[in-house]
Amino acid sequence: MKRIINVLLYGSLIALLLYVYNLDFVIFRDLSINYKWLFVSFIFLFAGFVLAAISWRVSLNLHNVNASIKEAIYSQGIVGFTKYIPGRVWTILGRAAILKNEDRELKRLSFISFKEQLIYLCLGFVISIYPVLKTEKISEYSWIIILLTGLLFLLLFSARLQRIFEKVWNKFFKSSLNLPKISVKEFAQLSGVIIIWWFFWIAGFYFLLISVTGFVPFYYAFAFPLSVVLGLISIIFPGGIGVREGAITLFLISNGISADIAVTISVFARIWFLAGEFFAFFLALYFRKKV
Repeated sequence: MKRIINVLLYGSLIALLLYVYNLDFVIFRDLSINYKWLFVSFIFLFAGFVLAAISWRVSLNLHNVNASIKEAIYSQGIVGFTKYIPGRVWTILGRAAILKNEDRELKRLSFISFKEQLIYLCLGFVISIYPVLKTEKISEYSWIIILLTGLLFLLLFSARLQRIFEKVWNKFFKSSLNLPKISVKEFAQLSGVIIIWWFFWIAGFYFLLISVTGFVPFYYAFAFPLSVVLGLISIIFPGGIGVREGAITLFLISNGISADIAVTISVFARIWFLAGEFFAFFLALYFRKKV
């Protein structure tokens, strides 16, 4: 298990450093920032990462896996950079592998992790419908978000659709896929903390926006969840690199923000979120000795 943790730790850090190396920091040369609002944005961002760990713990406890908040923070934060490794498997399996012991089967923990991530993604899609409908220039594409949301809900709750999807997947990819079964009760029990977690990140992004642009309508902040869910389903792009930035840029331009400012904000948002990931990572390292 120690070897797995080390592979996760060093592999994700290498992937992260490669990403940071390719960032264009020249774009921030003439950027004017209101540091008061930027500070507030970081408070909401960091709180959101703590809530993400709490959500993971709630999910474990709902499945009768007793985990302390320290274990949840450690397992959640230590694998945060694995999203920069191509593919999504380590993001889901990483925290499960860390919590595995004689009383906790890896397969069961992985299914719990997958369930929570699916609910997080599903709620992100629901939240993303609003900003797309609100923005006149891209509202015609709202049907895509609504369709994806509907399909995801069906995939979560329809056993028949799950079996069809698994058969199609297994036939085309020649690999076994077993989707976790989620009840309406489980969805409702987890949705509360995940919605609060989303709200903190949306609020944080809003304060990040106004720290750069000055006051703008609050719904501009919903560019963030839209970019996250699109990044999550873009499996071939590690960490949603490029996809998230493109979504934020397109959304802001469609709402009247100039192209150069929109691009700057999209890259700035990635660095801002990286700071949150570093916060979660170092918090995890702190709790590593206490688990």
